[in-house]
Amino acid sequence: MTRKPLLAAFATTAAGAVILASSWALSVALASSAQAVDVVGDDEADRYVGSGGLVLPGTVPEQTRVRVASCADCRWKMTDPCVTEGGSCDSVTRGCAAGRQLLRAWISRDAGRTWEELGLVCLAPSGPVTVAEVGEAIHDDFEQGLPASRIRYQPPRGVLPYLPVVFHSGQPAGIPPIDVEIAGFRVVVTPTPRWSWDFGDGSRLDVGIPGSTYPDMSVSHAYRSGGAREVRVTTTWRATVMIDDLGPFEVQGPVTQESAATIRVGQARAVLVP
Repeated sequence: MTRKPLLAAFATTAAGAVILASSWALSVALASSAQAVDVVGDDEADRYVGSGGLVLPGTVPEQTRVRVASCADCRWKMTDPCVTEGGSCDSVTRGCAAGRQLLRAWISRDAGRTWEELGLVCLAPSGPVTVAEVGEAIHDDFEQGLPASRIRYQPPRGVLPYLPVVFHSGQPAGIPPIDVEIAGFRVVVTPTPRWSWDFGDGSRLDVGIPGSTYPDMSVSHAYRSGGAREVRVTTTWRATVMIDDLGPFEVQGPVTQESAATIRVGQARAVLVP
């Protein structure tokens, strides 16, 4: 059985950034799923097999869903519904909604030596959904929708030694959670940014705000001598995802942005006032 690509999902943040979740790779996992995901289709009894956190539909008991989604080291498989611990069955009376496939779910905590039956589940035609797949789809397009940084500072001219310069990255303090639907699951992505400043003279500052504006001096720096200084700011975005009521799961690999600006610090001169 050939695995089909999952459907694309769109979401628009309150800031107007469009998130397109259209690329579903199986090799990048979330931080909570350290193993690479390996999902294949099989025309025999095992329709799908894989490893890592698996997202089961809401018809499965919540305790089981939480346990299976959080199991980074587990193997799992989806079999013909008539495959049971006692052998096979002549018929299965339980059906699924139109367009969905009825499968029996299994999980193994010992590398496939023993298997625990999880029961019958109804899945989309695209097959099982893993925590890793959701994280990969969100990560790629989440990066493209982030607001860019552009350093601004006060005063914009006439910077002098020993007088504080106030800096701002030009970014918002954050963006609202992103709510999308992926393969029938509600996915909520919560981004969290942090800023690291390099003021070009060896001084650094790490903060959880994008900057400040005079008279707020939360993000400011005073130079001790004149000359040109290259100021850099690195914005690090991390994100967590909730998949239905499962999670939060941390998305592997923070997104980083950098911008720079050159500040010319003048020479302070003493002036005698009669």
